[in-house]
Amino acid sequence: MIKTISLIGFIQAIFGILIFVTKRPKHISFMIIAFWLAIIAVSLGTKLLPFDTLDFLNIGVFPILFLHGPLLFLYVSSLTNEKFILKWSVALHTIPFFVIEIYRSFGHSVSVNSSSNLTENPHYIYNNIYFTLLVVSLIIYWVLSLNLIFQHRKDIPFNFSNYTGRNTLNWLIFMMLLFLIFFVTDTFISNIEKLTNRTFIEISNLHINLTIFTFILVFFGNKQSAIYKIKRGDNKNLVGISEAKYKSTAVKEQQVEEIKNMVFSYLKNKKPYLNSEYCFQMMVDDLDISRHKLSHVINSSQKKNFYKLINEFRVEEVKEMLINPAYKNFTILGIAFECGFNLKSTFNRIFKEETGFTPSDYKKSL
Repeated sequence: MIKTISLIGFIQAIFGILIFVTKRPKHISFMIIAFWLAIIAVSLGTKLLPFDTLDFLNIGVFPILFLHGPLLFLYVSSLTNEKFILKWSVALHTIPFFVIEIYRSFGHSVSVNSSSNLTENPHYIYNNIYFTLLVVSLIIYWVLSLNLIFQHRKDIPFNFSNYTGRNTLNWLIFMMLLFLIFFVTDTFISNIEKLTNRTFIEISNLHINLTIFTFILVFFGNKQSAIYKIKRGDNKNLVGISEAKYKSTAVKEQQVEEIKNMVFSYLKNKKPYLNSEYCFQMMVDDLDISRHKLSHVINSSQKKNFYKLINEFRVEEVKEMLINPAYKNFTILGIAFECGFNLKSTFNRIFKEETGFTPSDYKKSL
């Protein structure tokens, strides 16, 4: 059974690698997932071998488990950080992996399949130490990754006009929570088995977890496109929201008024907000204004974020369409979608905030 499960996970991982390596347009997050799946393929592939890897390789494959935490963190960073680039400093995250490998190469390696009874197998203590370090490593990277996602979600109103599955990363939070549940369950059962000296589950929980994890990673990761689509060469010009706040004095009052008029003229005439995927970077590209200046004009001078500004224009567009005979056969929700809203609940909430009426009550009052 364990070989069957490992084979399923192994095939999924190889298939996933092919998907992400060939996925277009290319993004660094796809390469990180591809490497991550390669690590998983190695872990699952060893169970398909007719021998224990320690019989031929003293370090075994256990140390690669220390790469899961860093890869999760790097993947989340590549999605949530618009200025993310791979630097040599990321190699620091691999230090625990190499330290364990070197230590095990000197003979401190014992098969996880051997007896965990320290009286019979005293060298198994090293496996307990490695596993404890692994738990600490995974928890740290799990917390750091979740913090990055929550910080990114706070910045969504400054960069996007809608909350979507692509920019909220709900699937990634779900995957991380599922991983945590599996991991805690696996640890709990493993400790109970050691204390009672009994085996409750014959199948390796690790390989079940990795197989399920691989399926989720391939399925949802393939649907996840780059959140921040920055043109090549624009990285050096990026200015984050917090940085823009401290440089706001550099934007003169005359510039603020000129940019504000340009923004409002652009929104009224071009109506880019009709696109539900419309984002701040699109406005930057269309107006050819630095992110810093545009951010200052919208967030500071207008006392509102990008999300609120765009949805105010969408509400006004909805109000115009409701009295336009050309749209008399459209439902209110149909008009909302035509105006760039992507969710009924979001539309109802924003419309009432802007008008004081629900969409249906407003239509009745016309």
